[in-house]
This record gives sequence, structure tokens and C-alpha cells, in this order.
Amino acid sequence: MGSLDMSVLSSFGGIIRENQSLAPFTWLQIGGSTRYLVEPNDEQQLIATVQCCAAATIPMRVLGGGSNLLLRESGFDGATFSLTSPAFGQMRRVDNAIVCGAGAKLSHLIAFSVGAGLGGLEHLIGIPGTVGGALRCNAGTDDGDIGHVVHSAKLLTKDGKVVEVRGAELAFSHRVSSLDELVILEATFYLEPGEIRGLTKREQTFWIVKRSKQPSFPERAAIAFVDPDGYKASELLQQSGFNGAIEGAVRLSSSYPNYLFTSDGATSTQVLTLLERVRNGVQDRTGVQLQLHLQIW
Repeated sequence: MGSLDMSVLSSFGGIIRENQSLAPFTWLQIGGSTRYLVEPNDEQQLIATVQCCAAATIPMRVLGGGSNLLLRESGFDGATFSLTSPAFGQMRRVDNAIVCGAGAKLSHLIAFSVGAGLGGLEHLIGIPGTVGGALRCNAGTDDGDIGHVVHSAKLLTKDGKVVEVRGAELAFSHRVSSLDELVILEATFYLEPGEIRGLTKREQTFWIVKRSKQPSFPERAAIAFVDPDGYKASELLQQSGFNGAIEGAVRLSSSYPNYLFTSDGATSTQVLTLLERVRNGVQDRTGVQLQLHLQIW
């Protein structure tokens, strides 16, 4: 693996920083550092820095909203891209579609579409994170997933090439998508025209129901497991006696057992130890193998 020389670092005017902690970028607030933190201001800078990293054979990853990221204390010996610039969160209406940058918060996309009189995303209200993160894991609820309304996507490959993926090329299944290139730049959502007042009421109803099923989010929280097809992870955890399970400074909620919390002194090792113990216990008791909701770096 190579490295970026000083001329490259200086040429990008401070958007690349070395040896930066990633813990503040995650909801759990734990983990190590990244060798390079890249915070481009626009798509052109993103492409240029990706191409530089590719040429130097530097591993690359992209941060989303950090709601489902667990970073090991050993950190990431590569370049981490944070797409928090407003340039990556632009939204516009085109007929009955919304074109949205993947850096936008999912909640902002839902509000924008409802305000534009376009329905089809309201049931996703309350799901944290960015649009890009929601697309990559095909976020959804019992009322449907985000993949059902995706018409096309604009992606950036690991060698810095922009590609368009449309229609039949897209594949979405239960909490999985085929959008596996380095960066999701933007996506086009085909939605249904509707009356704004009715869509707003529908959004509010989904929000009330969602809030009744989750704790008031303190800092340092994350969802532990994906709901298996046909099951609720929280119910499996409750039935198996793992509500309130603890490992060091990490615990599962007693009332909402699929929510994991960390406190001072927590480590990624504690998180992984707890989740593996719980997974094995649930499988022994129910025969269902839970999959981690957390992405492990």
C-alpha cells in the first residue's frame, strides 16, 4: 500500500487530513483513527482525490451518517471520505421524480418529497442516516423499502469513474442492494403525486408509530441487528432473555432490546463480544441466526 506525498496533500487545500479520529463521526462514539480523512467540497474534488488514492493503492471507504458504524480501536489504514458538504445533499424535482444527492439526510429527502406533493417515502420516517446509507442497505419497514421507488443511481467507482445504473441493473432485496461501488453520488426516486396535507398527515402518523417503538435516543446508541425476514429482532431477543444484556460499558436496552448503548470506557471489542454472545444465544434458543445491523470497520 502506498501513501500520499506532501505535494498531493498540499494541492488539495486542507481537505485531506492525516491520522484523524473517526469516533466523533459515529453514533457509538468509539473506535480508532483513519490514516487520511478526506472532506471534499464538491464532486470534482471527490473524483480527483479518489483517483489520487487509487493511483497510490490506498484503501478507501465512505462515511455515511455514522448511525450503524462500528470502528475497531485499531482504526482504518486508508482514506475515509466524509461527504458532509452541501454539494452532496442537493435535491430537485423533475416531473414526478426527486433527484437527491446521497449525502442528504433521509429525513430531509422525505420532508422535501412530501412538500413537493410526491408520496412513497413517508413510511421511512424515523430511519436515521443518509440517503446513500439507506440505499446501500435498502432501508425499509413493514410498509416497504427504499428500493421500490429507486429508478436510477449515479455512482463513483474505486478508480474514479462516474457510472449511471438504471432500471434492470438495480437489484434490491431484504436489507441488501446491488449498489456496491465506492460512492453513491445521487439517486432518482419515482414517486406518486399526492395532496400535500394528506401526505403530511401520513408522514406524521408513521412518525408517531415509529417513536412508540423506540427509545428516546440518547447519545451513543445504535440498532444492533437486522430484522430477519418474517421476524422482529427485538422479539427474538426478548424471548431469548437478552434484553438488558451487558458487556463492560456496552448494553442492550431492557425495554427496546434491539438498541445498543455505549458509555464511557466502551470499546469495539466489548460491542463485538456482546453481539456475538447474543447471536449465538438467540440461534440456540430459536434457530434464527441474526445478522448485524452494524457495519464493522
